[in-house]
Amino acid sequence: MTVKQLIHKLSTIKDQDTWVMVKGYERGYDDVEGINIEPIDVALDVNDQWYYGKHEKVDDVLMEVRQQFQIVKAIIL
Repeated sequence: MTVKQLIHKLSTIKDQDTWVMVKGYERGYDDVEGINIEPIDVALDVNDQWYYGKHEKVDDVLMEVRQQFQIVKAIIL
C-alpha cells in the first residue's frame, strides 16, 4: 500500500476522531506510537516463511543478493 492509497482509505472514514491502533504482540491492541515518518529502504518479497513478514529492511539483506529484490521506500507503522 502506498501513502496515497492509505490517505485515500483513511479519508473515507466518516468519524475522523476514530483511533488508529496496531495489533498487540499476542493479543489486544496498542496505540500507534513512535511512528517513523522518515522513509527507509525495504526489499520486497524477501521472506517466504509464514512466521516472517514478507519484506525486509535493505540493511538486513545480504549485499550479494540485494539486486534480486525490488527495493522501495517505506514507512513503518
